Amino acid sequence: MKKTTNDRTFELMEMLFAISRRMRGEMSYTNSFIHLSIVQIQTLIFLHHCKTKNATMSDIAEYFHIELPSATSLVNKLCAQKLVARHGDSEDRRLVIITLTAEGKKCMEEAMNHRRKKLEKMLSYVSAEEKSQLISILKTLSTKLVT
Repeated sequence: MKKTTNDRTFELMEMLFAISRRMRGEMSYTNSFIHLSIVQIQTLIFLHHCKTKNATMSDIAEYFHIELPSATSLVNKLCAQKLVARHGDSEDRRLVIITLTAEGKKCMEEAMNHRRKKLEKMLSYVSAEEKSQLISILKTLSTKLVT
């Protein structure tokens, strides 16, 4: 029996959800002192890339497409673990600048190494050609979803 477009769409949606759920669990990071979710790791990476620009709570909320109170909660958890720090803006006291601490940078690097190893293991079942096809498909989706 030939699958319809709706069948394929549903199958794709289910597969993406299953992979996403699995990756969230696999890509979190735990060492003897810290457990970080994938969003917390991504926040550290975001702040690392914002070295030349001061990142605010609004920047974090916008980047993750979340509400400001959710961004505040996210940052509060990272502050409690001493991975990020809050600073007042010298020009606008209403702004709170969020920066990566030295411990946060170290933890981010460890988490990135951990994630890379996990992803390499997950993709070990995929041929080089399939990886190239997957990259191409994901780039296309990423480009089209932005516009």
